[in-house]
Order: sequence, then structure tokens, then C-alpha cells
Amino acid sequence: VTVKPTVGLVSRAGIVPIAHSQDTAGPMTRTVRDAAMLLNVLAAKDVLDPVTERQRRPADYTAGLTRDAMKGARIGVPSDPADPLNDPYYDKLPPRSAKVIADAITVLEDLGAVIVRASMPTPGWIGGPGTTMAVLNRNPLSHHKGTVARPPVVFLYELKRDLDLYLRDWATNTEIRSIADIVAFNAAHAETALRFGQDHFLAASMTRGDLSEREYKSARAMDLLSAKTRGMDAYMNQHKLDAVLFPGSAGCGIAAKAGYPSVMVPAGFISGADDKDTPDYPLGITFAGRAWSEHKLLRLAYAYEQASNMRKPPPGLADV
Repeated sequence: VTVKPTVGLVSRAGIVPIAHSQDTAGPMTRTVRDAAMLLNVLAAKDVLDPVTERQRRPADYTAGLTRDAMKGARIGVPSDPADPLNDPYYDKLPPRSAKVIADAITVLEDLGAVIVRASMPTPGWIGGPGTTMAVLNRNPLSHHKGTVARPPVVFLYELKRDLDLYLRDWATNTEIRSIADIVAFNAAHAETALRFGQDHFLAASMTRGDLSEREYKSARAMDLLSAKTRGMDAYMNQHKLDAVLFPGSAGCGIAAKAGYPSVMVPAGFISGADDKDTPDYPLGITFAGRAWSEHKLLRLAYAYEQASNMRKPPPGLADV
């Protein structure tokens, strides 16, 4: 189970660093209850992070984790077979993945959830003009070496600012104090440290590191417009939703860019990657919602988890 909290719920200077929009980090646990228990410890206000002043959290995230929490909940499924051009989340699923997700939705319906199928066309906005940066791929092991990748502007700018703050204020027993130090160390130990290159670090190191640049502010504003205002907010308001259901990690980008929380739980198992056979591996479903809705999402995820019972311990670790 993976929980990505509301931006600011866990301080970027705390145990689990949180970036503003592109990437969020959160606890990975065996069960939803374990995640709720961990969030009880992690969720706190921080004077160094103004966003946490608006925090809304229960006294106990494990309260209300019941099997009937899904009953009557309105769950948005951003998919509409009648509108395939606006179906980027579900239409591209391989057949086996599509069956796993379809079975998961059936479980939700059996639990009493109201499934609302309606497209969310906002991905057409995400990654729009001014939100990505051209970075040459120099990774020696990449099949795309020599081509231009386009990582998010917000990610690269926040990477330097947040990593520098972490290394300056929290890292111990190391002389590495900035992203510049990391770049220099990697270059000095290229044979062992640069197996995968450091293209993103090089690009990030060229920024000021204080998020003051106009290009960052513009990209951040576009992210909020596409992912939050015209994305999650518009979708949930229009259909009066309690949560939005995404297959696997397909919705992590829109939720993270909006600064909204999400919870992923196992939904089934699939196999195969890049036309190659593989052992079975898990495919999850993600419940995403508005800011500070962690408790609601945990309750919904718990109800699904208990009804589906899809988790399998790693091979050889039956008791884990």
C-alpha cells in the first residue's frame, strides 16, 4: 500500500520529503491500516512549511477503517467508451490489466459504491507549453541515448531547491552539502557513479535554487490550472465525487501536480513487459481525492482491501 499525502502534510524537512507538485513521497506499507498508523506519526504541522498551517487531520487515521466505508461513496472512473479521445487513463490498458481493473470496479459496486463513468479531458492540458524542459539523454544504458527528454520544469527546479535544503539542514556524516557537490562527486567517480548518467542533476544544477525564476512560476501556475482547477476540482465538483479511481499509477501525475493525496492498493496480478514474459507482478488501483482527504481515502481503500484480499506476500516471505 502506498500513500501520497497532501502536499505539506509531511514537511519537506521531515522524515518523508514532499515536493510541491511533480513528485510526492509517502509511506509504503503492507496494509492500509499500517499506512494509517504511520500517517498518525508523520502528519504534523511544521513552522518551516506554511502549507501545514492549513492542515486538517483526524486525531487517529485508523478510526473508521471499516468494511462498510465504501457504501454510498461516489467513485469517479475517468473513462467513457463513448468518448475514446478523452479516455487516456483506461483506454490504453492491455487486456489483462483491463480485466484486473474491471474486476476491482465490480468489487467496489458490490460494496455499495456508486460508480460514475465520465471522461476527464484535462490530460490534454498537462505537459502543455512552458511546463517541460528539453534535456539531452546521455544515459549510456538507455535505448533513447542521444534523444531529448522533456521532464517537468517544476520537478527540475524544485529538485535543486529541496535537495539543497535537505543536504544543508538534515544530512549527517557527509561532506556532500548541495546538488553541485553531488554532480562533482559523480563526475569524479564516473566509472561507478555515472552508470545511468546524471542528466536531471545537471539540468537542475543550472537553476538558481530559490524558485524565483519566471519560467518556474509560469510552469507551476499551468500545472495548478490543468491538474487542480480544470482537472481534479472540476471533475469532482461536476460529478459530486468522494474519490477518483485510477488504474495503477496512471493518475499519480494529476494528483501530485494538484498537491492532492492518493492511496494505492493491490488489485491483482499481471505479467509481461515490453513484449517479454515475466513472473506475475502486482497491479494496483489508486484512490485520489481533494486536499486533506487522506482519512476518507484510507477508509475507502481499507474497505476495498478487505473485500478483495489481493495482497500476496513476496515469494519466500509468507509471514511478511
